[in-house]
Amino acid sequence: MDFKRISASLPFLKKKGGAKGLTAVALVEGGVALAHVSEGKKQSVLTVCEFIETSSPLTDIKLLRERIDALGLSGSQAVGVLDQGAYQLLLVDAPDVPEEEMAGALRWRVKDLVGFDIEEAVIDYIELPEDAYRGRSRMVYAVVAEQARVDMMAAWIEEIGLEPSVVDVPELATLNLTRELAVEEAGLVVFHLGSPSSSVSLLSQGALYFTRSLSYDVYQADHNPHQLASSAVLELQRSLDYYESQVGKPPCYKLQLLPMQFGETALMTELRSNLPLEVEALDLANQLEADKPLDVELQQRCLLAIAAAYRIPAKAKGSGAK
Repeated sequence: MDFKRISASLPFLKKKGGAKGLTAVALVEGGVALAHVSEGKKQSVLTVCEFIETSSPLTDIKLLRERIDALGLSGSQAVGVLDQGAYQLLLVDAPDVPEEEMAGALRWRVKDLVGFDIEEAVIDYIELPEDAYRGRSRMVYAVVAEQARVDMMAAWIEEIGLEPSVVDVPELATLNLTRELAVEEAGLVVFHLGSPSSSVSLLSQGALYFTRSLSYDVYQADHNPHQLASSAVLELQRSLDYYESQVGKPPCYKLQLLPMQFGETALMTELRSNLPLEVEALDLANQLEADKPLDVELQQRCLLAIAAAYRIPAKAKGSGAK
């Protein structure tokens, strides 16, 4: 499966030096999540994972530059993760054009579906497997981002001392951590908790077949946990029904909740009680090789940065990501 990324608009500056591997940065609640992955002898290693607290991450440049320099990451290749308001992910029929013309053709196919001027957008896409939607038609997810937001992310990454290389979005970044868990044809549900919304992705045999956003807000859930958990279950069940009836795949058997949770939350209980799935919170401490302990709080704050930094093993295994 070729997991493409929005990359055409970002400058490849080819700076010398910098840490080998890939650094990822994500703007999250209360600060900046930072992660760096290097190639180890047997597997990739998470050599840096840190949350830098700041109420003004876009202007607190000195703080971020100094910390990045202290960590030995200055000048390293970096991926930035866009926040949810900067892009849209749209399921559409794939235009019947050669691959090199796909992004341009999609621009006109989605122009009436986005909430901003299509002339000021960057477009990439994720091709779905041939058997998706029972092979009735070739489908793609178009990733449409505002050019200004992408450019702002690239400029900010350069300001804080990194080399902007590529931009990712949460739904795709999390696949770097989960697609190897979906080796069976029976599907895997990936429920990523976010704010102001969350997302569900359904995978089979390492490939993405379906993804959509959910109204569940992880921060609002602290105030009304049971009601929001019940609503999330209903949305997830609709997605599972759609996956079987329209996408045409066998029932899912397991749900992985991201990020790791503190104990048995109201959401976990609701999911286990009402969905015909094995429910588990993904603990990265058991999955990744890391230079420092990945406690629950660090995983919650840095999940997206960690996931985005793991684009390196995807390349090494020939997934076609670029």
